[in-house]
Amino acid sequence: MSELNENKVNGKNDTQSFEKEKKTYKFFYWLLAGAARRLYRVRVINASNEPLGRHFIVACNHTGAADGVIICASMHNQIRFMSKKELFSVPVVGAFLKAIGCYPVDRKKSDITALKTTINLLKDNDCVGIFPQGTRMPGVDPSTTAVKNGVGLIAARSGADVLPVAIKSKSGKTSMFKKNYLIIGELIKSEELDLDNNKGSEGHQRVADKIFGEVCRLWSETDIENEK
Repeated sequence: MSELNENKVNGKNDTQSFEKEKKTYKFFYWLLAGAARRLYRVRVINASNEPLGRHFIVACNHTGAADGVIICASMHNQIRFMSKKELFSVPVVGAFLKAIGCYPVDRKKSDITALKTTINLLKDNDCVGIFPQGTRMPGVDPSTTAVKNGVGLIAARSGADVLPVAIKSKSGKTSMFKKNYLIIGELIKSEELDLDNNKGSEGHQRVADKIFGEVCRLWSETDIENEK
C-alpha cells in the first residue's frame, strides 16, 4: 500500500472506522438537521446542484464557527470536516465529533495525518468539506482574502471533483436567528482543473485559486437583499 493510501491511527484504519459511524451520522441528521436549519434560518439556493450518490470535495468560504453545521444540515450527502484536535479532548464534544465522522487536525503544524485521512476518505467515496481560506474571515468579500493551496493539493492527490459552495449573510458571518444563505454552484469535474499541468506547490495554488474563484463568483452574484 502506498504512503498516501495508508493512514492508521492507534492501530486502526480511519476509513474503516468511519464506515461504522455513518449510521450514527444519519441518526443525528434526522434528529438535529431540521432544528439547525431553523435556528440559523438557512435558505439553500440551487439545491439541485448537489450531486447524489458520488464523492466530491465541498469548497466554501469561511465566515463563522457554524459554517460546517450549516453545510452538513443543509446537504443530503454526509460531509466530513476536519476539526481542531483540541476539541476531541473535550468531554461529550469530542465523542460527538468522532461519532459523526469528523477527524482531528493539528493547526499548529503541517498535519500529514489529516491530509492522508482526507485523501483516503475521498478515494473511499466519501465527501469532505474544506475551507480554502484556512481560517474564518467574517464580514469581508471572500475575493479579497488569501487562499491556501491545500484544496488544490487534495484535489490533485484524490482525483475528486469539487463542488463550490458559498455562505453569505447580511452580517457577514453565520449567526443564529438571522438568515444565512447557502449557495451551491455547479460541480467542477476533476478534468476541468487541468491537474496534469498543475503539479507542485505553484500548480496546486493555481488549482486552489480557480476553485475559490468560483466560490467568490457565487458569493458576489447572489443578491441576498432581494432574496425572500
